[in-house]
Amino acid sequence: MKDKTIYTIAIIGAGPAGSSCAIALLKAGFKVQLLDNSKTGKFHIGESIPPDMNLLLKKLGVYDSFLAETHEPCYGSCSYWGSELRGYNDSLLNPYGHGWHLDRQNFNQFLVEEAEKLGATIFRNCTYKSSVKTESGYQLFMEVKKKQFDPIEADFVIDASGTRSVFASEYGSTQIKDTSLVCLGVRFRNKGGREVSKLTHLESVENGWWYAARIPGEQLLVTLYTTSEVVKTLELHHLENWVKLLQQAPNTSHWIRGMEPVESKLIGFKAPSFCLSRVVGDSWMAIGDAAICFDPITSQGIIKSVTQGIRAAEIITHYVSGIETALPYFETEVKAQYKQYLESRKYFYHLEKRWPTSAFWKTIQDSTSQREKPT
Repeated sequence: MKDKTIYTIAIIGAGPAGSSCAIALLKAGFKVQLLDNSKTGKFHIGESIPPDMNLLLKKLGVYDSFLAETHEPCYGSCSYWGSELRGYNDSLLNPYGHGWHLDRQNFNQFLVEEAEKLGATIFRNCTYKSSVKTESGYQLFMEVKKKQFDPIEADFVIDASGTRSVFASEYGSTQIKDTSLVCLGVRFRNKGGREVSKLTHLESVENGWWYAARIPGEQLLVTLYTTSEVVKTLELHHLENWVKLLQQAPNTSHWIRGMEPVESKLIGFKAPSFCLSRVVGDSWMAIGDAAICFDPITSQGIIKSVTQGIRAAEIITHYVSGIETALPYFETEVKAQYKQYLESRKYFYHLEKRWPTSAFWKTIQDSTSQREKPT
């Protein structure tokens, strides 16, 4: 059994997974070094969380502090999926209360600051470069503000670097990829005094699906999820073509009436779907989007990351106490979670049958039918 008070854990990445894990580890008595590469002012996708997140924030001991932040209530969702009829999923009777529309950059920074209050060493503006395996753990090399920084020593490393999986890939793990989507979006501001809905909105269309959600400041984020092939064919990287397609969406277009774009160009993100071939290794593990990345249709990205962050802290506690099977058990859990995700994704995408010849729906439905699950 190792002494937790001198056992140092380095976490690469300070998003929801990395910061949540840091908080849980610090509460368990570990020393934590958190490498934060977030960019100030950069817009982050992932702007709403379900009611279940309240339970996780309470488990981390940060719920009361979270309530003092600038986030706004989300009372559920409405969707047009598989038919022209509108469906609702509200939080009126949810035992955990309502969800939240996030100021995502604020939320990420909030978790980092909570970890810092508990004693984490934060390396801000830090870019992980490489590592060397040592007798006792790892030596990590990084740059701070593009300048070489003294290497840090760690007994254990957690890769929470997001979809880059930088540490895991360095040690031989590969991403088993599924069909990826592309997200193209624009923020709209209220200009006519119209109240922005506190529900999230989903609408499937011939060339993908639209998502709209309120963000703090009386703004609305509207995004299209589709494939890169559809983007190329319809030239959707041009804002005017994106707007034309939005105007053809009968329900989503209604949401932006009386609003004006904040940006003069599109916000673009990749939305990959994958599972690492190896989630754990010799005194390291990957969590959050570095380990498994979900299609946004599941609306599970942030809550999955925080859940895994908390669970990783529990697993490491067992591992340090001498239970050598703890890490392989975590890998089994993560891959089982990914298998369950694949089944859920297949179910949701196969509900839509209105456009059988659509390139988008054919690609997605064929891939979800034929995909071999990881073992």
